[in-house]
Amino acid sequence: MPGTERKTDRRTLYTRRVIKDALLELLSETTYEKINVTLLCRQAEITRATFYLHYADLNEVLDEVIGEALEIAEHETSELAPEVRNRKLMEILENGPQALRGNEKYLAPCQRIADHPKYRSLFMDDSLSYYIIRKIYLSEKDSSVPMMQKEHNLDAGDADRLFMFVIYGLYYVNRSMRWEKNDDWYRMQYLVTNLFFSGLESVKALPEKFRKP
Repeated sequence: MPGTERKTDRRTLYTRRVIKDALLELLSETTYEKINVTLLCRQAEITRATFYLHYADLNEVLDEVIGEALEIAEHETSELAPEVRNRKLMEILENGPQALRGNEKYLAPCQRIADHPKYRSLFMDDSLSYYIIRKIYLSEKDSSVPMMQKEHNLDAGDADRLFMFVIYGLYYVNRSMRWEKNDDWYRMQYLVTNLFFSGLESVKALPEKFRKP
């Protein structure tokens, strides 16, 4: 019956939500390396059979949680091309650090991926940093790298490596500040974003023989 199918779907979504929330709760108390399926099931108050009915392993839960956080970070500007977002951000930066308040959506996702407090513990886990950064890099490279090539006349490989440099740097700067949006956080976003734009313009101004392989 159609009604039964909808009910089953809601139950499935609810159970998966309980499992993901349990993982986030555990991450606020310990590191991912110390979490296993047994511990997660105990936290979620479900059986192992129920867990494996919904997920193949713990990493699949982790990937889904990271994906949700990325989706939240990208949602507000998902319809804007990277070059359009960057131009808007450059206009905002002309008015100083405090102009970023209320305009955070124009910052790169890796600068605001932990906007939602619910996901904060995920991004404070040292053991997950490289894994998460890799996910961010892969989710953004297809739109950002071609933009860097076009806007700054870069070779594809160089644009990719420079983009990787930016993603890793921004992530660790924000992680060191615990993604807490105080005056110091806005000032640092202002500094690193200006560094990013100024640096790319400097690279663009270099003689082509030094910019091309």
